[in-house]
Amino acid sequence: MKRMQSLLLAAVVLAVVPVAAQAQQFFDFNGQARVPAQVGGTLTMYSIVTNNNQVPTPIPLDFANFQYTLVVTNLTWVAGSPTQQYLNGAIVLYEDNATPADYSNPATFTDGTQILIGVLRTLNRTLVLPTLGTANGLTDWTGGTQIALISPSDRLGWAFVTGISRRPEFVVAGYDENWDGKVEPQSPIIPNELKSWGRVKGDYQP
Repeated sequence: MKRMQSLLLAAVVLAVVPVAAQAQQFFDFNGQARVPAQVGGTLTMYSIVTNNNQVPTPIPLDFANFQYTLVVTNLTWVAGSPTQQYLNGAIVLYEDNATPADYSNPATFTDGTQILIGVLRTLNRTLVLPTLGTANGLTDWTGGTQIALISPSDRLGWAFVTGISRRPEFVVAGYDENWDGKVEPQSPIIPNELKSWGRVKGDYQP
């Protein structure tokens, strides 16, 4: 009877763990953007990932020993006003333990290991006030040293969402806007760490 109770308890745990693992995950970033003056120009954004173990990330990040930066480049303004439509920018998540990111030297944001590489397929940017706006788009991850941590079916269609501020106190010299946002999978990325039902039963064998 005790063994049966243990097996039933284990079944409940297996049922509950995936639900618990559904806590939302995203890469939280804060950065500076340079925006084009006309259609055909490109947008660039340099940012620092700010989760710092306070918000779960889709893949494990070691904030104690590394700095993580998220960089968008070559995002092309193709049409639209006041909502600007952008296409096909490069987006990369870097891991670096050597050079702290410095907005006066953009190269310090891109001299680490490219742990995730992708395409910011679309982005719509809107200023709702002269100094306040939003942007949202879709990201597909295609490579990087840690791409294997994300199953192929989970690599597409991540939401890219950010608030935009053009207030001088938030914008670093040489940039146009402060972006405070996140990159978020369609659903949480659950590590393949759950035991099979057979393995659980085996753990409770007398």
